[in-house]
Amino acid sequence: MPAARRQYEIVSVSLPRALVKRANAVIPKARRSRVITSMLTSFLDSVARRQLERDYAAYYRRRSNREAKEERELLGEWKLTDQEAWDILQLEETNGRRKAG
Repeated sequence: MPAARRQYEIVSVSLPRALVKRANAVIPKARRSRVITSMLTSFLDSVARRQLERDYAAYYRRRSNREAKEERELLGEWKLTDQEAWDILQLEETNGRRKAG
């Protein structure tokens, strides 16, 4: 039987002194690492979102007028009816997702 794969890696991060002092003063010791982890995760997510925005902007700058026109035409043809929207919500409710509204 193969050894179980490790699910987590240990990462060492240097944090700004002001952040650590503020965390030590305000956040209970038992929760401090979770708060800092959440802050770092949020920061990394925002960095990834900004990079994605830059990638999309670069894509839209590079595409030809013909490609842009084709995309606008496709979007113009696609319309979601009210009934289709309600059907999607109904399907989510039957699959155990929370109710809308």
